[in-house]
Amino acid sequence: MLAALGISAGEETAERIAAYHDRIMDMNASINLTGIKDREESLIKNVYDSLTVYDPACFPEGGRALDLGTGAGFPGMILAILRPDMQFVLMDSIQKKLRCVEEAAASVGVKNVKCLHMRAEEGGRRKKLRETFDVVTARAVKSLPVVAEWSLPFVKEGGVFLAMKGPGAEEEITAAGKLLSLMETSLEEKKELRLPTGEERCILRLRKHGPAPKTFPRKTGIAEKNPILG
Repeated sequence: MLAALGISAGEETAERIAAYHDRIMDMNASINLTGIKDREESLIKNVYDSLTVYDPACFPEGGRALDLGTGAGFPGMILAILRPDMQFVLMDSIQKKLRCVEEAAASVGVKNVKCLHMRAEEGGRRKKLRETFDVVTARAVKSLPVVAEWSLPFVKEGGVFLAMKGPGAEEEITAAGKLLSLMETSLEEKKELRLPTGEERCILRLRKHGPAPKTFPRKTGIAEKNPILG
């Protein structure tokens, strides 16, 4: 899969990714970490899908990355294994999933990851987290107007937000136009692709040019109930 995507990585990296996936699937038998139960299917729809977001230009050497709504650690843990020189924060509001991710990470010797049990609206207002990340990823997390409001306050000026979407991304870009303008963020690239199993994916690379207004993110739940559209 790494070779198919043109990602340069050694055998040890590939083995560690496979071992992490195996551990997650073992735990998934008793704890609902991912809705995909078949291991081969998960390799494509979780691991391969996670690898599609990787672009070395967006992941600077020695940088900091945040995976928002990490779930079972896709793509955050896969990227962390790929880039041991970087520090990764994996954030989710479901603590039991993070405990499993931490256990699986420890079992395969991944040490450049910190798990945070926190809602995005809370984290985005914390000084130690706000505008401190070179890159933020979010995979299948809400519509773009909502997830962009949650994610962009974490991104430092000049950094990127990589939104991993499915079909319909064009409509979401249009809907998020006003919010992106408020956040001094522009769409830099839209990469459309198809998984080996046939599902369509779209990765949006959003570049942040200035600081986010202090009013963002709004309080918990507001972005979902009243997204900024237009």
